Amino acid sequence: MAARKTTPPPSEPQEETGPAPVPEPQDPAPSTPAEPPEPDVVEEQPTEEEPQAPTAVEAAYVEALQREREGYTRYGRKDRAADVEAELKRLGAPLERAVTRPPETA
Repeated sequence: MAARKTTPPPSEPQEETGPAPVPEPQDPAPSTPAEPPEPDVVEEQPTEEEPQAPTAVEAAYVEALQREREGYTRYGRKDRAADVEAELKRLGAPLERAVTRPPETA
């Protein structure tokens, strides 16, 4: 027959505890407000950021605006060309686009 395992009796009798004691309310906050702690953030001096290269979508948008401006200029729509120029300036893009043409042959 196999030996039966038994658990040994506890060395110390355990007492049943009641509900946890409720902490007593403390006095209200002092009349003078505490100063906020100093921030851990060190203020950095503003530096001039390098301009970032435009994304492909931004470059395509600028190219489209430049073509649109050329069309307005070609057909004498100065008011619309001025609106497109304002958008190009807002984007920081050059007003003239680089045009590469094939070499002329004789």
